[in-house]
Amino acid sequence: MSDSSRNNKMDPRKLVILMELMKEAEGKSMDKLLPLIINTNKKLKEQNLAFTKDESDLMIEVLTRNMSPRDKAQFEMLRTMMGNRK
Repeated sequence: MSDSSRNNKMDPRKLVILMELMKEAEGKSMDKLLPLIINTNKKLKEQNLAFTKDESDLMIEVLTRNMSPRDKAQFEMLRTMMGNRK
């Protein structure tokens, strides 16, 4: 399935939340991104929504696009740790 066909099936409410996150995250350092992501997850839960794995991967790809390799590695480590908490 192509990225565009996946995006076309995204719940419009999730798309709004994702776009808000992208706008807020622009130019932010990694330490500022984590609170934004936590807040985004809170907004999703309040609406009984959750990003799929593909949607989460896309979000992370966009958020980390301009990070240094070191920041990307640190972000992935934190993401992995958070995923293991479930």
